[in-house]
Amino acid sequence: MGMMEKLRNAIKRNLEKVNVQVSVLTCALVVFSCLVIYLVTSGIMMSMLTEAYDERANLTFETIEPHLDSRLYEDDVPYAAYSSVMSYLCAIKDDMAISDILVYRKDSETDGVFCVLDTENEGKPYFVQSGKVSEDITMYVEDMYIKNYIISGDFLSTDDGYRYANFYPVSDDGRNVKGVIGIMINARNVRTFNIVLRVLVAIIIFLCCLISIRFSRRIFKKISNPLYQDSSNTDNLTGLKNRNSFTVDLHNIEANNTDRYSIITIDLNGLKVINDTRGHQAGDMYIQRAAKILRDVMRDKSDYIAYRVGGDEFSVIARDKSVDDLKKFISDVDALTEEGNKSNGITLTMSIGYAKFDKELDRNFASTIERSDNMMYDNKRMFYMKKNMEMR
Repeated sequence: MGMMEKLRNAIKRNLEKVNVQVSVLTCALVVFSCLVIYLVTSGIMMSMLTEAYDERANLTFETIEPHLDSRLYEDDVPYAAYSSVMSYLCAIKDDMAISDILVYRKDSETDGVFCVLDTENEGKPYFVQSGKVSEDITMYVEDMYIKNYIISGDFLSTDDGYRYANFYPVSDDGRNVKGVIGIMINARNVRTFNIVLRVLVAIIIFLCCLISIRFSRRIFKKISNPLYQDSSNTDNLTGLKNRNSFTVDLHNIEANNTDRYSIITIDLNGLKVINDTRGHQAGDMYIQRAAKILRDVMRDKSDYIAYRVGGDEFSVIARDKSVDDLKKFISDVDALTEEGNKSNGITLTMSIGYAKFDKELDRNFASTIERSDNMMYDNKRMFYMKKNMEMR
Protein backbone atom coordinates (compact mmCIF):
# COMPACT_ATOMS: atom_id res chain seq x y z
CA MET A 1 0.00 0.00 0.00
CA GLY A 2 1.45 3.34 -1.06
CA MET A 3 1.87 6.37 1.16
CA MET A 4 -1.02 8.21 -0.49
CA GLU A 5 -3.34 5.24 0.02
CA LYS A 6 -2.35 5.05 3.69
CA LEU A 7 -2.94 8.77 4.07
CA ARG A 8 -6.38 8.51 2.45
CA ASN A 9 -7.32 5.61 4.73
CA ALA A 10 -6.10 7.49 7.80
CA ILE A 11 -8.14 10.56 6.83
CA LYS A 12 -11.18 8.39 6.14
CA ARG A 13 -10.88 6.67 9.55
CA ASN A 14 -10.60 10.00 11.32
CA LEU A 15 -13.56 11.48 9.46
CA GLU A 16 -15.67 8.53 10.57
CA LYS A 17 -15.24 9.61 14.20
CA VAL A 18 -18.13 11.67 15.44
CA ASN A 19 -15.95 14.06 17.46
CA VAL A 20 -13.86 14.79 14.36
CA GLN A 21 -17.03 15.41 12.37
CA VAL A 22 -18.18 17.85 15.06
CA SER A 23 -14.80 19.64 14.93
CA VAL A 24 -14.83 19.85 11.13
CA LEU A 25 -18.37 21.22 11.13
CA THR A 26 -17.45 23.77 13.80
CA CYS A 27 -14.38 24.87 11.83
CA ALA A 28 -16.45 25.19 8.67
CA LEU A 29 -18.94 27.43 10.50
CA VAL A 30 -16.10 29.52 11.95
CA VAL A 31 -14.42 29.93 8.54
CA PHE A 32 -17.75 30.79 6.87
CA SER A 33 -18.62 33.33 9.59
CA CYS A 34 -15.20 34.99 9.47
CA LEU A 35 -15.26 35.20 5.67
CA VAL A 36 -18.75 36.72 5.70
CA ILE A 37 -17.67 39.30 8.29
CA TYR A 38 -14.51 40.05 6.31
CA LEU A 39 -16.34 40.41 2.99
CA VAL A 40 -19.05 42.62 4.49
CA THR A 41 -16.70 44.89 6.44
CA SER A 42 -14.11 45.15 3.66
CA GLY A 43 -16.90 45.79 1.15
CA ILE A 44 -18.29 48.61 3.28
CA MET A 45 -14.81 50.06 3.80
CA MET A 46 -13.94 49.93 0.09
CA SER A 47 -17.29 51.45 -0.81
CA MET A 48 -16.65 54.37 1.54
CA LEU A 49 -13.12 54.84 0.21
CA THR A 50 -14.11 54.74 -3.45
CA GLU A 51 -16.92 57.18 -2.78
CA ALA A 52 -14.45 59.59 -1.16
CA TYR A 53 -11.91 59.11 -3.98
CA ASP A 54 -14.60 59.61 -6.65
CA GLU A 55 -15.75 62.79 -4.97
CA ARG A 56 -12.21 64.19 -4.87
CA ALA A 57 -11.49 63.18 -8.47
CA ASN A 58 -14.81 64.63 -9.72
CA LEU A 59 -14.14 67.91 -7.96
CA THR A 60 -10.67 68.02 -9.49
CA PHE A 61 -12.00 67.41 -13.01
CA GLU A 62 -14.72 70.05 -12.61
CA THR A 63 -12.03 72.51 -11.55
CA ILE A 64 -9.60 71.87 -14.39
CA GLU A 65 -11.95 71.18 -17.32
CA PRO A 66 -12.76 74.86 -18.15
CA HIS A 67 -9.04 75.72 -18.13
CA LEU A 68 -7.81 73.00 -20.48
CA ASP A 69 -6.35 74.37 -23.76
CA SER A 70 -8.06 72.71 -26.73
CA ARG A 71 -4.73 72.76 -28.60
CA LEU A 72 -3.58 70.07 -26.18
CA TYR A 73 -5.46 67.49 -28.22
CA GLU A 74 -3.90 68.40 -31.58
CA ASP A 75 -1.25 66.26 -33.25
CA ASP A 76 1.37 68.94 -32.77
CA VAL A 77 0.92 70.53 -29.34
CA PRO A 78 2.46 74.02 -29.08
CA TYR A 79 5.00 74.24 -26.29
CA ALA A 80 3.31 77.33 -24.85
CA ALA A 81 0.00 75.49 -24.50
CA TYR A 82 1.74 72.47 -23.02
CA SER A 83 3.75 74.54 -20.53
CA SER A 84 0.76 76.61 -19.44
CA VAL A 85 -1.50 73.62 -18.85
CA MET A 86 1.31 71.71 -17.12
CA SER A 87 1.86 74.53 -14.60
CA TYR A 88 -1.84 74.85 -13.92
CA LEU A 89 -2.43 71.10 -13.48
CA CYS A 90 0.55 70.73 -11.17
CA ALA A 91 -0.81 73.49 -8.95
CA ILE A 92 -4.25 71.86 -8.86
CA LYS A 93 -2.67 68.47 -8.18
CA ASP A 94 -0.93 69.80 -5.09
CA ASP A 95 -4.02 71.64 -3.86
CA MET A 96 -6.32 68.62 -4.27
CA ALA A 97 -3.79 66.06 -2.95
CA ILE A 98 -3.84 64.18 -6.26
CA SER A 99 -0.94 61.92 -7.17
CA ASP A 100 -0.99 62.54 -10.89
CA ILE A 101 -3.07 64.18 -13.63
CA LEU A 102 -2.70 62.93 -17.19
CA VAL A 103 -4.08 63.90 -20.59
CA TYR A 104 -4.65 61.15 -23.17
CA ARG A 105 -5.72 61.24 -26.78
CA LYS A 106 -5.98 58.92 -29.73
CA ASP A 107 -3.56 59.36 -32.58
CA SER A 108 -5.42 60.34 -35.72
CA GLU A 109 -3.29 58.08 -37.94
CA THR A 110 -2.59 54.94 -35.88
CA ASP A 111 -5.66 55.16 -33.64
CA GLY A 112 -3.34 54.29 -30.74
CA VAL A 113 -3.67 55.87 -27.31
CA PHE A 114 -0.93 58.30 -26.29
CA CYS A 115 -0.25 60.26 -23.12
CA VAL A 116 -0.07 63.92 -24.12
CA LEU A 117 0.71 65.32 -20.68
CA ASP A 118 1.78 63.81 -17.38
CA THR A 119 2.25 66.01 -14.32
CA GLU A 120 5.02 63.66 -13.22
CA ASN A 121 7.10 65.34 -15.95
CA GLU A 122 6.89 68.74 -14.27
CA GLY A 123 10.08 70.76 -14.49
CA LYS A 124 11.46 69.13 -17.59
CA PRO A 125 12.65 71.73 -20.09
CA TYR A 126 10.78 70.39 -23.06
CA PHE A 127 7.67 68.46 -23.95
CA VAL A 128 7.98 64.80 -23.15
CA GLN A 129 5.54 62.52 -24.93
CA SER A 130 5.23 59.27 -23.00
CA GLY A 131 4.29 57.16 -26.02
CA LYS A 132 1.78 54.34 -25.84
CA VAL A 133 0.30 53.65 -22.44
CA SER A 134 -0.40 50.36 -20.65
CA GLU A 135 -3.11 47.99 -21.84
CA ASP A 136 -5.28 48.63 -18.75
CA ILE A 137 -5.29 52.39 -19.26
CA THR A 138 -5.73 52.00 -23.02
CA MET A 139 -8.90 50.03 -22.35
CA TYR A 140 -10.33 52.77 -20.12
CA VAL A 141 -9.41 55.55 -22.59
CA GLU A 142 -10.95 53.69 -25.51
CA ASP A 143 -14.12 53.18 -23.43
CA MET A 144 -14.29 56.94 -22.91
CA TYR A 145 -14.04 57.54 -26.66
CA ILE A 146 -16.82 55.03 -27.33
CA LYS A 147 -19.22 55.74 -24.47
CA ASN A 148 -18.49 59.43 -23.87
CA TYR A 149 -19.61 59.41 -20.25
CA ILE A 150 -17.95 59.24 -16.85
CA ILE A 151 -17.70 55.89 -15.09
CA SER A 152 -16.65 55.06 -11.56
CA GLY A 153 -12.95 54.80 -10.85
CA ASP A 154 -10.98 51.63 -10.22
CA PHE A 155 -7.83 50.48 -8.46
CA LEU A 156 -4.88 49.93 -10.81
CA SER A 157 -1.29 48.83 -10.46
CA THR A 158 0.81 51.34 -12.40
CA ASP A 159 4.53 51.95 -12.85
CA ASP A 160 4.24 54.60 -10.13
CA GLY A 161 2.51 52.26 -7.68
CA TYR A 162 -1.02 51.33 -6.63
CA ARG A 163 -3.45 54.02 -7.74
CA TYR A 164 -7.16 54.77 -7.74
CA ALA A 165 -7.80 55.94 -11.29
CA ASN A 166 -10.67 58.00 -12.68
CA PHE A 167 -11.06 58.82 -16.38
CA TYR A 168 -13.10 61.67 -17.87
CA PRO A 169 -13.92 62.25 -21.57
CA VAL A 170 -13.42 65.75 -22.94
CA SER A 171 -15.53 66.70 -25.99
CA ASP A 172 -15.83 69.88 -27.99
CA ASP A 173 -19.51 69.67 -28.79
CA GLY A 174 -20.81 67.16 -26.29
CA ARG A 175 -20.60 64.32 -28.80
CA ASN A 176 -17.11 63.98 -30.27
CA VAL A 177 -14.47 63.01 -27.71
CA LYS A 178 -11.17 64.73 -28.40
CA GLY A 179 -9.27 63.59 -25.33
CA VAL A 180 -9.44 61.91 -21.93
CA ILE A 181 -8.31 63.20 -18.56
CA GLY A 182 -6.88 60.67 -16.11
CA ILE A 183 -6.80 61.53 -12.41
CA MET A 184 -4.72 59.24 -10.19
CA ILE A 185 -4.94 59.09 -6.40
CA ASN A 186 -2.29 57.31 -4.36
CA ALA A 187 -3.88 54.12 -2.92
CA ARG A 188 -0.74 52.43 -1.62
CA ASN A 189 -2.01 52.57 1.96
CA VAL A 190 -5.27 50.95 0.87
CA ARG A 191 -3.40 48.06 -0.72
CA THR A 192 -1.18 47.67 2.35
CA PHE A 193 -4.24 47.75 4.58
CA ASN A 194 -5.95 45.09 2.45
CA ILE A 195 -2.91 42.82 2.66
CA VAL A 196 -2.62 43.29 6.42
CA LEU A 197 -6.37 42.75 6.83
CA ARG A 198 -6.25 39.49 4.86
CA VAL A 199 -3.32 38.23 6.92
CA LEU A 200 -5.10 39.17 10.14
CA VAL A 201 -8.29 37.45 8.97
CA ALA A 202 -6.30 34.31 8.14
CA ILE A 203 -4.67 34.37 11.59
CA ILE A 204 -8.01 34.99 13.30
CA ILE A 205 -9.63 32.15 11.37
CA PHE A 206 -6.76 29.82 12.30
CA LEU A 207 -6.93 30.75 16.00
CA CYS A 208 -10.72 30.53 16.07
CA CYS A 209 -10.54 27.09 14.46
CA LEU A 210 -8.06 25.91 17.09
CA ILE A 211 -10.24 27.26 19.90
CA SER A 212 -13.42 25.83 18.38
CA ILE A 213 -11.79 22.41 17.92
CA ARG A 214 -10.60 22.41 21.52
CA PHE A 215 -13.97 23.38 22.94
CA SER A 216 -16.03 21.19 20.59
CA ARG A 217 -13.91 18.16 21.46
CA ARG A 218 -14.17 18.95 25.17
CA ILE A 219 -17.93 19.36 24.98
CA PHE A 220 -18.27 16.21 22.86
CA LYS A 221 -16.13 14.31 25.36
CA LYS A 222 -18.56 15.27 28.11
CA ILE A 223 -21.73 14.41 26.27
CA SER A 224 -20.40 12.00 23.59
CA ASN A 225 -23.73 12.09 21.85
CA PRO A 226 -24.49 12.77 18.18
CA LEU A 227 -27.63 14.63 19.29
CA TYR A 228 -25.59 16.70 21.77
CA GLN A 229 -28.10 16.10 24.54
CA ASP A 230 -26.59 15.15 27.91
CA SER A 231 -29.89 13.71 29.12
CA SER A 232 -29.81 11.22 26.26
CA ASN A 233 -26.27 10.31 27.16
CA THR A 234 -26.41 9.85 30.94
CA ASP A 235 -28.00 7.07 32.97
CA ASN A 236 -30.55 8.74 35.23
CA LEU A 237 -30.23 6.22 38.04
CA THR A 238 -26.46 6.13 38.46
CA GLY A 239 -25.17 9.32 36.78
CA LEU A 240 -22.78 7.21 34.71
CA LYS A 241 -22.74 7.23 30.94
CA ASN A 242 -25.48 5.12 29.39
CA ARG A 243 -25.79 2.56 26.61
CA ASN A 244 -26.17 5.23 23.94
CA SER A 245 -22.88 6.82 24.93
CA PHE A 246 -21.22 3.40 25.08
CA THR A 247 -22.30 2.66 21.50
CA VAL A 248 -21.00 6.00 20.20
CA ASP A 249 -17.66 5.60 21.98
CA LEU A 250 -17.25 2.06 20.68
CA HIS A 251 -17.80 3.38 17.15
CA ASN A 252 -15.04 5.94 17.71
CA ILE A 253 -12.70 3.29 19.12
CA GLU A 254 -13.26 1.03 16.12
CA ALA A 255 -12.41 3.97 13.83
CA ASN A 256 -9.37 4.84 15.93
CA ASN A 257 -6.33 2.92 17.15
CA THR A 258 -7.93 -0.03 18.96
CA ASP A 259 -4.51 -1.16 20.26
CA ARG A 260 -4.78 1.51 22.97
CA TYR A 261 -8.03 0.28 24.51
CA SER A 262 -9.16 -2.32 27.03
CA ILE A 263 -12.56 -3.29 28.45
CA ILE A 264 -13.84 -4.34 31.87
CA THR A 265 -17.32 -5.89 32.01
CA ILE A 266 -19.25 -6.13 35.27
CA ASP A 267 -22.48 -7.90 36.15
CA LEU A 268 -24.13 -7.54 39.57
CA ASN A 269 -24.97 -10.81 41.29
CA GLY A 270 -28.40 -11.39 42.82
CA LEU A 271 -30.22 -8.26 41.60
CA LYS A 272 -33.34 -10.22 40.65
CA VAL A 273 -33.55 -11.82 44.11
CA ILE A 274 -33.30 -8.40 45.75
CA ASN A 275 -36.01 -6.98 43.47
CA ASP A 276 -38.28 -9.97 44.21
CA THR A 277 -37.73 -10.05 48.00
CA ARG A 278 -37.05 -6.43 48.96
CA GLY A 279 -38.60 -4.44 46.13
CA HIS A 280 -37.30 -2.45 43.19
CA GLN A 281 -36.31 0.51 45.36
CA ALA A 282 -33.82 -1.71 47.18
CA GLY A 283 -32.68 -3.01 43.77
CA ASP A 284 -32.10 0.55 42.57
CA MET A 285 -30.01 1.27 45.67
CA TYR A 286 -28.03 -1.91 44.99
CA ILE A 287 -27.23 -0.63 41.47
CA GLN A 288 -26.36 2.83 42.80
CA ARG A 289 -23.90 1.34 45.33
CA ALA A 290 -22.06 -0.41 42.50
CA ALA A 291 -21.95 2.79 40.42
CA LYS A 292 -20.57 4.78 43.37
CA ILE A 293 -17.79 2.23 43.83
CA LEU A 294 -16.81 2.58 40.17
CA ARG A 295 -16.81 6.38 40.46
CA ASP A 296 -14.68 6.25 43.61
CA VAL A 297 -12.13 3.95 41.96
CA MET A 298 -12.01 6.16 38.86
CA ARG A 299 -11.64 9.40 40.81
CA ASP A 300 -8.77 11.47 39.27
CA LYS A 301 -8.39 8.86 36.52
CA SER A 302 -9.38 10.38 33.18
CA ASP A 303 -8.26 7.27 31.27
CA TYR A 304 -11.19 5.17 32.59
CA ILE A 305 -14.82 5.71 31.57
CA ALA A 306 -17.69 3.78 33.19
CA TYR A 307 -21.06 3.03 31.59
CA ARG A 308 -24.26 1.41 32.77
CA VAL A 309 -25.11 -0.67 29.70
CA GLY A 310 -28.01 -2.72 31.10
CA GLY A 311 -30.13 -3.29 34.19
CA ASP A 312 -27.34 -4.86 36.26
CA GLU A 313 -24.54 -4.58 33.70
CA PHE A 314 -21.65 -2.11 33.67
CA SER A 315 -18.70 -1.62 31.35
CA VAL A 316 -15.49 0.31 31.84
CA ILE A 317 -13.37 1.38 28.87
CA ALA A 318 -9.70 1.93 29.68
CA ARG A 319 -7.15 3.67 27.48
CA ASP A 320 -3.40 2.99 27.39
CA LYS A 321 -3.57 0.47 30.25
CA SER A 322 -1.74 -2.81 30.69
CA VAL A 323 -3.34 -6.06 31.90
CA ASP A 324 -1.75 -5.44 35.32
CA ASP A 325 -3.44 -2.03 35.43
CA LEU A 326 -6.79 -3.69 34.75
CA LYS A 327 -6.20 -6.24 37.52
CA LYS A 328 -5.31 -3.40 39.91
CA PHE A 329 -8.54 -1.58 38.97
CA ILE A 330 -10.61 -4.73 39.65
CA SER A 331 -8.76 -5.27 42.92
CA ASP A 332 -9.64 -1.73 44.03
CA VAL A 333 -13.29 -2.37 43.11
CA ASP A 334 -13.30 -5.61 45.17
CA ALA A 335 -11.71 -3.82 48.13
CA LEU A 336 -14.28 -1.00 48.17
CA THR A 337 -17.10 -3.50 47.69
CA GLU A 338 -15.95 -5.58 50.66
CA GLU A 339 -15.53 -2.47 52.81
CA GLY A 340 -19.03 -1.24 51.92
CA ASN A 341 -20.59 -4.63 52.73
CA LYS A 342 -19.44 -4.32 56.36
CA SER A 343 -21.84 -1.44 56.99
CA ASN A 344 -24.73 -2.44 54.72
CA GLY A 345 -27.49 -4.93 55.30
CA ILE A 346 -27.38 -6.15 51.71
CA THR A 347 -24.20 -7.79 50.50
CA LEU A 348 -23.08 -6.48 47.12
CA THR A 349 -21.18 -8.86 44.84
CA MET A 350 -20.03 -8.46 41.27
CA SER A 351 -18.83 -10.80 38.55
CA ILE A 352 -16.07 -9.10 36.58
CA GLY A 353 -14.19 -9.85 33.38
CA TYR A 354 -11.53 -7.95 31.51
CA ALA A 355 -9.61 -8.01 28.24
CA LYS A 356 -7.08 -5.86 26.43
CA PHE A 357 -7.22 -5.61 22.66
CA ASP A 358 -4.87 -8.13 21.10
CA LYS A 359 -4.48 -8.09 17.33
CA GLU A 360 -3.50 -11.77 17.43
CA LEU A 361 -6.79 -12.71 19.12
CA ASP A 362 -9.25 -10.00 18.15
CA ARG A 363 -10.64 -9.07 14.73
CA ASN A 364 -11.95 -5.84 16.22
CA PHE A 365 -12.81 -4.32 19.57
CA ALA A 366 -16.12 -6.21 19.62
CA SER A 367 -14.04 -9.40 19.85
CA THR A 368 -12.22 -7.90 22.84
CA ILE A 369 -15.55 -7.24 24.54
CA GLU A 370 -16.62 -10.81 23.80
CA ARG A 371 -13.52 -12.19 25.54
CA SER A 372 -14.18 -9.96 28.54
CA ASP A 373 -17.84 -11.07 28.65
CA ASN A 374 -16.81 -14.74 28.55
CA MET A 375 -14.50 -14.22 31.52
CA MET A 376 -17.24 -12.36 33.40
CA TYR A 377 -19.82 -15.12 32.75
CA ASP A 378 -17.31 -17.78 33.83
CA ASN A 379 -16.82 -15.92 37.11
CA LYS A 380 -20.58 -15.53 37.49
CA ARG A 381 -21.15 -19.28 37.04
CA MET A 382 -18.46 -20.02 39.61
CA PHE A 383 -20.10 -17.61 42.07
CA TYR A 384 -23.50 -19.30 41.76
CA MET A 385 -21.97 -22.78 41.91
CA LYS A 386 -20.30 -21.91 45.22
CA LYS A 387 -23.57 -20.55 46.55
CA ASN A 388 -25.41 -23.60 45.17
CA MET A 389 -27.83 -21.20 43.53
CA GLU A 390 -29.41 -20.93 40.12
CA MET A 391 -27.64 -18.29 38.05
CA ARG A 392 -29.86 -15.27 37.37
